[in-house]
Amino acid sequence: MSYSAGFAVMEVTVRGTLPVGDTTENVTYFILDTAKRAIVGQVILPKAVPRSLAVSLTVKVPSTAGSLAIGTFDDGGNFQVASFLRVEIPAVDPSADRSDGAVGPSGR
Repeated sequence: MSYSAGFAVMEVTVRGTLPVGDTTENVTYFILDTAKRAIVGQVILPKAVPRSLAVSLTVKVPSTAGSLAIGTFDDGGNFQVASFLRVEIPAVDPSADRSDGAVGPSGR
């Protein structure tokens, strides 16, 4: 998924452990902004893997996204949360905003 210039994005991390079983197909998991009920990203992963496998993927989503969930849609169009995956939103460090002036050695 790509965004046009002018859209602010943030990076989120999808983490989890894939189900163990016979790999038969890939599944598209959608990242949903639950407040706006809008799809803001997606990842494609195997439906199952032969042995336990942890995943950690970085995905760009609109910076305006709120609470996020990851899952699939059933045949009726209902969103089903993937219990083995989670979306982690980076913590905002209030000290990272240095818009109040130059930063450098204090001279102490």
